[in-house]
Amino acid sequence: MDQRKIRYFFSVIEHGNLSSAAQSLRVSQPTLSRQIQAIEHEFQTPLFVRGGRGMLLTEAGRQLHEGLQSIERQLRLLKTDVAAVSVEPSGEVAFGIPPSPRGLIAVPLVKQYHRSYARIAIRLVEETSGQLRDLVANGVLDLAITNTTEPSHGTVSQILGRERLVLVGPTDAKLSMRKDTHIGKLGDLPLILTMRPNSLRLMVEDRLGVHGLTANVRVEANTLPLTTDLVIAGLGYTVLPMCGVGDLLKQGRVSASPVSDLFVTWLVARPKSRPLGVAAERFHDILCEFSRKLIAKGVWQEV
Repeated sequence: MDQRKIRYFFSVIEHGNLSSAAQSLRVSQPTLSRQIQAIEHEFQTPLFVRGGRGMLLTEAGRQLHEGLQSIERQLRLLKTDVAAVSVEPSGEVAFGIPPSPRGLIAVPLVKQYHRSYARIAIRLVEETSGQLRDLVANGVLDLAITNTTEPSHGTVSQILGRERLVLVGPTDAKLSMRKDTHIGKLGDLPLILTMRPNSLRLMVEDRLGVHGLTANVRVEANTLPLTTDLVIAGLGYTVLPMCGVGDLLKQGRVSASPVSDLFVTWLVARPKSRPLGVAAERFHDILCEFSRKLIAKGVWQEV
């Protein structure tokens, strides 16, 4: 499958029909139709469903599209890496970050990186740790911060640091950061937790299970702002990394207490089977340096 066929395939996906795609490519519709049929013959499976609504991808077509997008991105990165040997690095780095550490890390990290490498574009993606690790494994992201410690076939991880998990409640709960809350007390409280299989949710439930307790989950929420809004409204309590609640504590909108012996470990995930480009390697180095500064300030702990 050569570059021309890839371009034809992408154009049909973009336009949704042969007529518009052929006009965009400046080829005849029969020529484009033959090329699409040749691609389907090459992969020995239909890639499009043809009907009154135009041409829609089959499941096989979607898989091919995702794979080609990853390959195309790797080729772009390779070109910029080769050019970077003799000139200032340029190109793109794709970085993922979970909601909790976003406020602590994203802005200062991007500022520091752009001061050193102004010609490199940064693409930021915010998702849960498990989703981010999958995106790294699939080639969509170069790097991602995660707290997912389960083995992965597609990524390797390096520990950045760890921090305490805190019980977060409304202000009238009068929780104090100077007084720990025993993990067992969480079983008595109405909890607002993220949906499974979120790693923080599983961590809390596992620790409660060690004490023979189950989480009293009153509300499930799929975003951090929604979770904290419900807590602020007095509808329950949640458990979050300290970095995910620091601003709300400073504003006096919630109260919080460290949970005894409950920590989250932050890692950086990178691809296992392919090397990072120059832009991503430089980003990785700055991220690791930034995490060491957080440890030196006492924000995170060394593992």
